[in-house]
Amino acid sequence: MKRAIGKCWRESASLIVLAKRNVDVSSSRNAGGSNYDILLQTRTHNASFSNGVVFPGGVSEEADASEHWLHLLSSFGFGQNDFEALHRSRALASPIFASNPIRRHIALRISAIRETFEELGLLICSSKHKADRSGKWADVLADVDVKYWQSRVSKDPAELFNLCKQYSCYPDIWALHYWSNWLTPSKARVRFDTAFFVTALKEQPTGIQANSEVVKAEWETPLNILARNSRKEVQLYPPQGYEFHRLSKFNDIEELVQFAKEISCKGNELFYPVHVQAKDGAIHLLPGDYSYPSNVDLDDVSVLKEEKTILELRDTKQTLHRFEISKEEVVLVTQNYTPKNHITMDNQVVPLNVVTIH
Repeated sequence: MKRAIGKCWRESASLIVLAKRNVDVSSSRNAGGSNYDILLQTRTHNASFSNGVVFPGGVSEEADASEHWLHLLSSFGFGQNDFEALHRSRALASPIFASNPIRRHIALRISAIRETFEELGLLICSSKHKADRSGKWADVLADVDVKYWQSRVSKDPAELFNLCKQYSCYPDIWALHYWSNWLTPSKARVRFDTAFFVTALKEQPTGIQANSEVVKAEWETPLNILARNSRKEVQLYPPQGYEFHRLSKFNDIEELVQFAKEISCKGNELFYPVHVQAKDGAIHLLPGDYSYPSNVDLDDVSVLKEEKTILELRDTKQTLHRFEISKEEVVLVTQNYTPKNHITMDNQVVPLNVVTIH
């Protein structure tokens, strides 16, 4: 990037919540072979990412980076080594963590946990001392007055700390694993610099309580949501559509969580779609594509223009990593693309029912 990401992008965090499902052979086939579901929500028409199926999440707040959290976490036995484990010093630092990576990892995880609680009433917090923690599953605090605290935290993000003090718990940040960093295209009216995290629950919790900005909350497998998307039953945004394809490479939740844990502290490339206007539509180039600019200037809002069609620009001898947007459909194209510290995507040309900016 030619310069640091500016204030026109709002820092945010999104949480991909996985839950193990007890399945027999037949039900596993019906779920596309996977033994887990993902928590999804559809937002109201006047909320951010309106009417689209998204992961819970939202804007990071100043309270999420408070020094109070370090003191609270320390009181449960966590020390500097535990904090440093969130980020390796030689990692490929995703831009959202570039300034003080360890503190940013902590704050953005707290943002993801807070927003998930605000939106769906799911409180990913633990009351266990570090010495008593084990395994890969996130802890969920269920015995709280959800509606009361949802209201308080929604009005003042600092109230999450008061909730934790009252119930003697802390945000379960070590159960969250960094997954990806997406930057909204500069043409968008509202722009977000979003860190996506993955966490896993041993079973689906009961009592999900959505707030007024959420029309529907549901659990679904990656392949099933993609199938519903292809039938135009649900609409996705590009990051969600892309991430569902990556997640669908895993059928087993434990393998997925282990992979997410391994890549979490390594960092990866910022996904910033670069807009190209073609003769018959638009292309959103992603890092690694043969046409992706070598030095992206985030201050430059001009549009690259090509006097060729979308298909003419799809050079099958080159590395392709892009969304192609025509009047008929939006297509995700990957070919010979090997990401840094992430899942290697198959060669594919996949139609997606997504909301795009073009």
